[in-house]
Formats: sequence, C-alpha cells, structure tokens
Amino acid sequence: MLDYRDFKVYWDGHASVRVEDDGFTVAVDPYSEVNTDFTADIILLTHDDAGHYDPEALEKLKGPRTVLVAPESMKDKEFPVRDVEYISEGEHLDIYSVEIEAVPMFNEDHERGNGVGYRFVMRDKAFYVAGDTGLQDDLRELENRVNVAFLPVEGVYTMDVEEAIKAAVKVKPDIAVPYHYGRPFFEDVEVDLRGFEAELVERNIGVEVLDSETD
Repeated sequence: MLDYRDFKVYWDGHASVRVEDDGFTVAVDPYSEVNTDFTADIILLTHDDAGHYDPEALEKLKGPRTVLVAPESMKDKEFPVRDVEYISEGEHLDIYSVEIEAVPMFNEDHERGNGVGYRFVMRDKAFYVAGDTGLQDDLRELENRVNVAFLPVEGVYTMDVEEAIKAAVKVKPDIAVPYHYGRPFFEDVEVDLRGFEAELVERNIGVEVLDSETD
C-alpha cells in the first residue's frame, strides 16, 4: 500500500488498482482472484479481457451508490451494477466530484478503440492507470498531469520494463508504480524492476514498487 497525500493507494494484484480517500473508493479493473474485500463507490473498467472484466468481482464489491464506468466497446455486456456510464477516448465524466478522463489504450494485441486507460482526479491529485497499453506517443498528452501512474511491465500483452521506463519519462508523474505482472497470470514471466527504479529516480521521477494484496 502507498500512503500518498492522505490517499491510500493499493495494487490489489494483476490489473486491479484501488484508491481510497477517507472511506471513498475508486477501483480499476477489480478481479475476484486478487481482492474484492471492499465496497467501491466508482468502478472503472479498461476493457473486456479476462482479469480486467470480472462480473463476479463486480457483484462482490458493488454497493447501493456504486457507479460503474466502462468503455463504449463494452456496451454489449450486462453488468450487475445499476448505474453504468460509458466513455470513449478523450471524453470526461464527473462522478461524485471525481474527474474521470478516458485516455488511449492500445498496442499490437489491443486494437485502438477497444478499451481505454484512465486518468482520474481526486482532491486535485491525478491518478493514471494505463491498462493493457503499449508505448505510444499519445502518452505525452499526460505529461505533468499525473501524480501517481500505474504502468504495466509484464511484456507479454503490454509494455515490458524498458518500454514502461520510456512511458514514465513521457508522462513524468511524481510517482511511477509498476503493475500487471506476477500472480495470477504471469508468475512464470521474469520481471526485473531494478532498472525501472534506478533509471527513473535518476530522472527525478519517484518509484514505488508495491507488493500486491495477493502477496
């Protein structure tokens, strides 16, 4: 867990990220095999791949006021949440005073338009969760607009460590957090994060390597 400016920031495992602010919770891509022991006020889904879209997890963590945000590409899905909003790349939503922005998410395995990453702002602090993206020039649109950035590093369906370093240099967050590696899908993929931390700290970008809530 990362304690950042009174926010509690969790990497629950795989692609699941959670930001808590005094009892208010935003969850991105919750997944039942990592952690669903909480109630989410806002749920953000990046796309419909396994490990990102999990109806069982949504059922477990929904509450009476939960709002779910999904990309337009998921309009054919049925969600166990009553209040659903759809968003496309470049669009913004304001939910419970949280500003939500859909940003590009694509690579050779994920066609552009089939999902989105998210930048969301809580109390003037911006969090970026990249989803299954590759290294792309559009990341420069986030430059100096992100405080905490979650960047995938597993290198099979997303960026590898070297590409994630380059992505962090484009975005220039206060803190870069590697995620989307290890259990439960990539236990056999070797990920060496020593270079990630060393190179980014040298460029005055903070790094937090979090233990997932599955560890």
